[in-house]
Amino acid sequence: MDKTKTGELIAAARKEKSLTQKDLAQRLHVSDRAVSKWERGAGFPDVSLLEPLADALGLTVLDLLRGEEQEAAEPELTVRRAVALLARQTRERTRRRWGQILGSLAALALAGFVLFGILDRAGAFLRPVSLTVTAVVYTPEGDPAGETDVIIDGTRKILGDRSFVGRFAISCAEATCRERVEACIRWDAMKTEGWQDIQYYRPGEFCSLGVERMLYITESMQSFGLKLEDGTIVATDAAYVPLLLSGYYYSIRPVFSNQF
Repeated sequence: MDKTKTGELIAAARKEKSLTQKDLAQRLHVSDRAVSKWERGAGFPDVSLLEPLADALGLTVLDLLRGEEQEAAEPELTVRRAVALLARQTRERTRRRWGQILGSLAALALAGFVLFGILDRAGAFLRPVSLTVTAVVYTPEGDPAGETDVIIDGTRKILGDRSFVGRFAISCAEATCRERVEACIRWDAMKTEGWQDIQYYRPGEFCSLGVERMLYITESMQSFGLKLEDGTIVATDAAYVPLLLSGYYYSIRPVFSNQF
C-alpha cells in the first residue's frame, strides 16, 4: 500500500464529490485533521474505516488499497469480507492488549497492597513518641486556673490509619495516669478528615476516665486541646479554648504556635 497514492486518490475523489475535508470527516466520525493527514500521505485510514470511506467517495476498497481506480471489475464483496475480518481481528487484538495492560495494573496494585500490609505489620510506619508537654488548665468558663504536665509515651503511625497508641497521662486527671491505662488517638477519626479523637482503655476494655472523646491535636503532638467531662479544659494554646467552649466540634487541622 502506497500512502501517498492513496492520499492523492482520496483528495481527488473528495473534490469530485464536492466535499470538504470537514464534510468527509463528519461522515466518518473522525477529525478533519485525520482526513488532511491521509490526503498528505502522512497516514493511512484505519482498517475499520476503509469500507465507509470507500462508500463515501464512490470508490472500492481495492481502489483505496492500491491508490488508484481500477477499470476492470474486482471481487469487491470478497475484499470487503476480508477487510471486515481484518478489522475484527484488530479490535480483538486491541481488547486483548488492553486486557493485558489492565491485568498488569491490577497485579501491580495488589502487589503494592500486599507490600504495604507487610511493611505495616513490620512497623515500618511507626514512629516512637516520648514527650512531656506543659499545658494550661482552664475552668469550665474558660479562665486560666494553673498548669499541668501531660506525659506522652508511645508510637505514632504515620501512614494508613494515622494514629497514636501509648500513654497520654494528664497529671490533673488522675485516672489517666493509672498503671496499664493507655490511650488511642486517631487523626481523621470516624473516617472524617480533620477529626481527631481519644479513647482510653485498659486491657480488655475502653473507658472514658473523665475525658471527652473529641479533641484537637496536631500530628507533632506538641499542640493540643481537650475537655474533661467536668468541663475543665486542658490546652497548650489559648486558641483551642473557644473551640472547646463552643459545644461544637469543628473539622479542622489545627496549626498553632507550639507545632513544629
